[in-house]
Amino acid sequence: MSKKIYLSPSCQINNVYASGKTNEQEQCNRIAEFAKTALERCGFEVKKAPKGQAITKSISESNNWSADLHIPIHTNAFNGQTLGGMLVMIYSNTTENKKAGSAILNAVAPISPGSDYNLRVNPSLAELNSTKAIAVYVECEFHDTKEGADWIINNVKSLGEAICKGVCNYYGVTYKEDFSDNSDKLYRVQIGAFKEKSNAENCLQKAKNVGFTDAFIKEE
Repeated sequence: MSKKIYLSPSCQINNVYASGKTNEQEQCNRIAEFAKTALERCGFEVKKAPKGQAITKSISESNNWSADLHIPIHTNAFNGQTLGGMLVMIYSNTTENKKAGSAILNAVAPISPGSDYNLRVNPSLAELNSTKAIAVYVECEFHDTKEGADWIINNVKSLGEAICKGVCNYYGVTYKEDFSDNSDKLYRVQIGAFKEKSNAENCLQKAKNVGFTDAFIKEE
């Protein structure tokens, strides 16, 4: 039977990003959507809290569903000057908590532009102390700097995939790459059409001179 993963994206709409005219709720929901797609691709059963759902409702939903792993997804903030990195929090230092937390931290940390990566015990958070499932609380970089906010906005898919990789590593499941953007299609570029062959040859030479060595003339 596949493991059941509950994703709980932040509902903190008032945590405004330093750029992009967006907020923590919006971007964490995007991250969770990509994580859900990736986890399902890898064979997990996944439930994601609806956008903006209150934490108390998400905890209840996760517990009633008998989730195996509960993952709150947030972005961080400090003083508007810190490009921090990743923070992963767990309820306690039990072997399974540390194993789950470390697996996800080790997957998300390498893609962050920040350099501070921590696995921290924090029993005060409701989504860590009130869930029946093992819970791994992920803080994805700092949104109160322009660099951090821009990076989060542009890397929501990478963050979702990284969370999935961490879950796969925790459960010993093979991570399946996303090949949906790949295809056998070729897109040809035409830079001119001429009635005089000499004009076509001149254009071809210009293209080759700037590095397009495989350019050619096609007569129609």
